[in-house]
Amino acid sequence: MTPDRRRLLPREDVLLLLAAIALGLGGAAVFGAYRAVSLPGEDTAGRFAEFATNAAWPGVLIFAAVAAVVWFGWKANLD
Repeated sequence: MTPDRRRLLPREDVLLLLAAIALGLGGAAVFGAYRAVSLPGEDTAGRFAEFATNAAWPGVLIFAAVAAVVWFGWKANLD
């Protein structure tokens, strides 16, 4: 590898990181959407507020868990 072509992370690791982020954000969004549509008798503004609340707080934990499982699973070569 030539010195001018050095990178901080290999391309595979960058793609893996992007996939982990996308899956984590997707999981948090799905959870927030599920909680928003399962509210009985709420108007649209209430459902959006519930989505934002659930996507923010438990969503952070979901995002972190999914990203960690993807990253460490890849690094440990789990199949």
